[in-house]
Amino acid sequence: MEIALLNVPGSGTEEPRSAQSLLIDASERLAAAHSMDEIVEILRTTARDVVGAEGIAIVLRDEGRCFYVAEDAIAPLWSGSRFDENSCISGWAMQHLETVAISDVRDDPRVPQETYAPTFVRSLLMAPIGRPTAVAALGAYWSDVRPHVPETVRRLESLARLAAISLDNARLLRLAEDSGRQRNLMIKAGRLGMWSFDIKTGELETSSMCRANFGRDVSQPFSYAELRAAIHPDDSVRVEDAITASIQSGGDYDIEYRLITPTGETRWIGIRAQPSYNADGSPKSLDGLSIDITDRKRMEVALQSSAATLEHLVDERTRELVAAQTALRQAQKLEAMGQLTGGVAHDFNNLLTPIIGSLDMLQRRQVGGEREQRLIGGAIQSAERAKTLVQRLLAFARRQPLKAEPVDASALIMGMRELVGTTLGQQVTLNIDVADGLPLAVADAHQVEMAILNLSLNARDAMAGGGKLTLSARLRTPGASHTEVTAGNYVVIAVTDTGSGMSEETRRRAVEPFYSTKGVGQGTGLGLSMAHGLASQLGGALTIESALGEGTRVSLWLPISADTAVRTPPYVDNETPIAGIALLVDDEELVRATTAAMLMEIGFEVIEASSGAEALRHLHDRPRIDVLITDHLMPQMTGVELARRAAREHPELPVLIVSGYSDAIGIDAELPRLEKPFRQTDLASRLAAILSPESVRSQAESGFVRDCQEQRGLPAAL
Repeated sequence: MEIALLNVPGSGTEEPRSAQSLLIDASERLAAAHSMDEIVEILRTTARDVVGAEGIAIVLRDEGRCFYVAEDAIAPLWSGSRFDENSCISGWAMQHLETVAISDVRDDPRVPQETYAPTFVRSLLMAPIGRPTAVAALGAYWSDVRPHVPETVRRLESLARLAAISLDNARLLRLAEDSGRQRNLMIKAGRLGMWSFDIKTGELETSSMCRANFGRDVSQPFSYAELRAAIHPDDSVRVEDAITASIQSGGDYDIEYRLITPTGETRWIGIRAQPSYNADGSPKSLDGLSIDITDRKRMEVALQSSAATLEHLVDERTRELVAAQTALRQAQKLEAMGQLTGGVAHDFNNLLTPIIGSLDMLQRRQVGGEREQRLIGGAIQSAERAKTLVQRLLAFARRQPLKAEPVDASALIMGMRELVGTTLGQQVTLNIDVADGLPLAVADAHQVEMAILNLSLNARDAMAGGGKLTLSARLRTPGASHTEVTAGNYVVIAVTDTGSGMSEETRRRAVEPFYSTKGVGQGTGLGLSMAHGLASQLGGALTIESALGEGTRVSLWLPISADTAVRTPPYVDNETPIAGIALLVDDEELVRATTAAMLMEIGFEVIEASSGAEALRHLHDRPRIDVLITDHLMPQMTGVELARRAAREHPELPVLIVSGYSDAIGIDAELPRLEKPFRQTDLASRLAAILSPESVRSQAESGFVRDCQEQRGLPAAL
């Protein structure tokens, strides 16, 4: 077909025999070529004589660029060079699938002059190889300017078509070889056995891997009868039905079944096949693959046997995760509420200080008549109740300054026996159950007493018709029943009642502040939250064990103290008169004014300062000041920072820090402290303690003062 193109109908001339012979020879050689290299070599050695050109180049398309295989006679610079496909004639021919005929390269705008300038080329032909996508181009070159006759163009195009067919055949052969090689590799790697069953003759052909999958000797033949006999009896009917259905419908034969090997071993085999048919539609063969799936089936059985256990573990872990997430949310909520209540309580203490102080002085001075004194007394009671509420808020927020010290839990409970019994009333029986030989616990005795009293009141309210309350103390370890408590030994004070008990929802929310099941006005909802905050602040825990109709046990887990004896505070005679010059520092004007009035009532001359800097100026200007009383949390300079600055120049000056509980963090343990709100008697008692000669000497020799003295030479900013 390609050779016929050499004879152009109506041209009146016939191609020279030599050119035709060369073209026939080239076509035969191209048909027999099996590689790109062979095709390029045939074109390089024959194309010039076929078209009568002075030079030939084969341009191969590779990754969007042109690669020239040029004959030496054209241009040594081109051989093996790469060119941009968009800037060369060969690229134009391949993109447009058209033969390019240029009579004079110097006059054609498509020709890049810098490419042909160093060569002899003046005219050229360029034909694309391949359709609908050109994979190469065949170029012929002449050193003179000439018009290209149609016969020359057709000969070049015929040679290009023959080359395209040859290139396509070589590509298909290469793909077939690669495909066969990959197929064999995949079959071998996948341990797939090939087989073919002739439906008419009943003959079975199998590969060695197929025979191995069936547990047979790979060197011996394997008949269809032997295959059928190897199928497990329970699966034979299912196999026959699947074969019949595949042949009748033309669909896949896809099945998994058990077989028994000659050694008696039971294996699982997977089969995938398709039927083929004769021209008349009769079934011809069933051809497919086999694979041993015994290991997979055994794994499935193992997984099925452990599915129940795994499901149980997943459910258990899911419950644990939900519980942990719930606990985390609860902890985050409590922490946020603690920060909020701590800040509110601190500000509330500052407000209560002038209220309680002023009312206390009015009461002490007997201002007004009997009616006015009753009103003042009622106001003081309300203020004291507000103070107690603030203490509970601070206990919940874990921001009240606890005086953690060794406490005898047995003595504490026995000392509260009468108070608790009176609080419970006649309908509730009180039982004290304290173990002998309990070690001392780390606690704040006053706060623990308040917690026990609050828990007893809650227990009384839960026993509306009467009951029994047990106040106990034991040495315990948490164990597996209380995983929320850190491991260790604790003194556990428990309040147990026989009341109505709690639901799960109530028990879970019991320690939330202001949560209460009582009616409006019957409680603040802070009793349990206060006890919870107290125990946590001491390094212990609070646990609640309760169920509806079965009563409640609330336990305070207190860490054991390393001390073996209770510390006795030094005796201070509060009746000893005190007086002198007091430097009072507070940025709150109302608090400062009330405190100054109290100090003057006690007998002090008062110098007031609204900031630490102003206080330092008074210390520098006044030759004598007997005591420094300062608020802690102030702008620019805290009370502790002021105390440090003062101790550098006046080491024997007594200092009293006044704090609002939540700002007590950062106050040195050796600095005397008075908590807001306070009465005149509280202030006088604390001043009497720190102004005693023993206390003044002790403070001057304290580590706090020594550290400040060591920093005396440092810049004031430090």
